Amino acid sequence: MKIATGAAKGLEYLHDKANPPVIYRDLKSSNILLDEEFNPKLSDFGLAKLGPVGEKQHVSSRVMGTYGYCAPEYVRTGQLTVKSDVYSFGVVLLELITGRRAIDTTKPTQEQNLVSWAHPMFKEPKRYPELADPLLEGDFPVRGLNQAVAVAAMCLQEEVQVRPLISDVVTALSFLSVGPIEDGSSTPDPLPHPEEEEDDDKERRDEESSEERQRAVAEAIEWGANTREENKRSHG
Repeated sequence: MKIATGAAKGLEYLHDKANPPVIYRDLKSSNILLDEEFNPKLSDFGLAKLGPVGEKQHVSSRVMGTYGYCAPEYVRTGQLTVKSDVYSFGVVLLELITGRRAIDTTKPTQEQNLVSWAHPMFKEPKRYPELADPLLEGDFPVRGLNQAVAVAAMCLQEEVQVRPLISDVVTALSFLSVGPIEDGSSTPDPLPHPEEEEDDDKERRDEESSEERQRAVAEAIEWGANTREENKRSHG
């Protein structure tokens, strides 16, 4: 979650703080560099492109990037938006969750494309544990897994309009990256606390932090569902 949040913040800088905005266009695991403490940095901006300005919604570009990470609408039309990067981020997040590669030809045919393999499970929350990296051996907070999968699923929506902005993704992941959560508990703040701090105060802070984290993800999920319904009606 720390790596995912850092990579998302890198995209947020390119999309929201750079002027004009920059579309990375080649977000993939091998372009995320890590230091000794697993702090991520985005690298290799050879395919980066200035994003749309003014009333333009997209820029046209020859289709370039890495198979397995490119957004479907970009592959089909060559129309590039910041939401194309959001899709690629969803693939990277899914790789982190599952421990699988975006494309892995050593897997059975139906499992070689990570997104295609995972898509049916996105609609069945009870199957989310099937997506977890087997190296974890089941040792992970189920609620945290469910929220991370929900964020990845939103990023990987087929329709561009339904995908969240990267700033929304950063908000959701920032809470998840604080630490493992399970049944309303959260990892203690890494900063030392005065010894005289009352246990009930700490529990209250942990509960508030957990509730805020849950709320951020829930709002993001609700936003995606509402936008999807509106989009269906407008195209109906």
